[in-house]
Amino acid sequence: MREIALAFGNIFGGIALIAIFASLWGRFEGYFVSKLTAFRLQLFLLFLTLFVEILFLLGIYFFFQLTFWDALFISCTLFLFVIWVIPYHSHFNMNTDILFLKKLGLSSPIRIFNPDRSPFFLGTFIFSTLGLAVTFCWYYLF
Repeated sequence: MREIALAFGNIFGGIALIAIFASLWGRFEGYFVSKLTAFRLQLFLLFLTLFVEILFLLGIYFFFQLTFWDALFISCTLFLFVIWVIPYHSHFNMNTDILFLKKLGLSSPIRIFNPDRSPFFLGTFIFSTLGLAVTFCWYYLF
C-alpha cells in the first residue's frame, strides 16, 4: 500500500513540478524575453539550447557512470538523430503518402526536406558537430 501511495506521490509531484516550471517560464518570458531584440533573442535561445544539452550530457555521464568521452559521443549522436533523422524520416513518409495519393488521382506537390534553421537546430548542430569531432580526435590519439 505504501508503494502505491509513493508512486502516486511521485506522479503528482512531477506534474506539480512541470506546472510550477511552466508558470515560472511564463513570468520569465513576459519579463525578460519580450524585452530582447530579435537577434539577442535568437542568441539567448541558442545558448539556452547549448546549456540544456550540456546538462543532458552531464546527466548521461553521472547516471550511467560512463567516461566523459563515451557520454559525449552518445549525447551528440542522440541529438543529431533528433534534429536530422526524425524530421527527414517524417518528410519521407509524407512524400510516400503523396505518391500513393497520386496513383489515386489526387495531386499534391512533393516537398524537399529542408531543416529548420531555428536556434534549437543551430545549437544542437554546433554541439553535436564539435562533440563528435572532439570525441573522434580523442580516440584517434589511441
